[in-house]
Amino acid sequence: MKSLSPYWLLAALLLLLPLTALAQRPAMPVEAVKVEPRQLIVDTQLVGTLLADEATLISSELAGRLAQVHFTDGQRVQTGTRLFSLDASIERAQLERAKAAAELAEVEYQRAEDLLRRNAGSANVRDAALATLRINQAEVKLAEERLAKMTLTAPFHGVLGIRQVSPGDYLTPGQPLVALLATDPLRVEFRIPEVLLRDVSQGQQVEMTFDALTNQRFSGEVMTVSPQVDASGRSLLVQARLANPDNLLRPGMFARVRLILDTRDNALLVPEEALVPEGRNQYVFRIVDGVADKVQVTPGHRLRGEVEITSGIQAGDRVVTAGQLKLRPGSPAQAINLPAPAADSN
Repeated sequence: MKSLSPYWLLAALLLLLPLTALAQRPAMPVEAVKVEPRQLIVDTQLVGTLLADEATLISSELAGRLAQVHFTDGQRVQTGTRLFSLDASIERAQLERAKAAAELAEVEYQRAEDLLRRNAGSANVRDAALATLRINQAEVKLAEERLAKMTLTAPFHGVLGIRQVSPGDYLTPGQPLVALLATDPLRVEFRIPEVLLRDVSQGQQVEMTFDALTNQRFSGEVMTVSPQVDASGRSLLVQARLANPDNLLRPGMFARVRLILDTRDNALLVPEEALVPEGRNQYVFRIVDGVADKVQVTPGHRLRGEVEITSGIQAGDRVVTAGQLKLRPGSPAQAINLPAPAADSN
């Protein structure tokens, strides 16, 4: 058997040197995190304005002089509570006159009906008497309605504002007298961009804070989503409802709204710096048995400083967060900020 040429021996040694150096290369120190599943709440921050659940300006349908005010400013009232009384002396007199005319018409009709049954009267006279009776009865109802409208009552339960009139003032139809606001519950109105249209639905939870009430959070739920997109701002108007039993909140207040879009119980999140972009793809380095493993991942929602990973890694993986630019697939790596794998139960 021929012995190898010295040149062949030298070439073989040169080929083995990189492999030997790689096997003896020390592990690259890096920082890493152990991926643990946790709850992910996807939300967006918006601004809105508080509105009363119901709001109206009390006014009179008829002209007249204000006789009496039955409340104090800022009072809480129930539906049907009497608020204002107008001078109704003329309306009461008109009602009495209408009732007297109706009673006379009733007598005339009964007389005409009796004569017709005895063939002593005509049907035309009886019909005319019946028409007169119905007209007078309608006049009674009209007078009763006019008299009732001289007293103004609360159309719903709520809180009254500051009245703008005093007893003795002459009121005109439609003149604003006092504001009535329903403040429990309240509504908050805000706008969302059209890209969130599919993420918002009735009954969705919202959280609110107010600059006037520091360190307090209020919860509510989406009540209405506008069916139309505002063409000028490409946004949708949304209204949510929240309870206000202690009357801490007032209509018109500025609200900071946190709209919860989705909740996931076992989401996998990694720091943003763990991602290694290459073209349109995203990768991360895992440490598996002391060796760097480069895997492609699919990012999901982005939070403050964190990214959800929907595919590519599993719970318990050690993902490199610092030093990955010096790594190559298959190169030794050691997480200096994590316990050694042998001491890790996973």
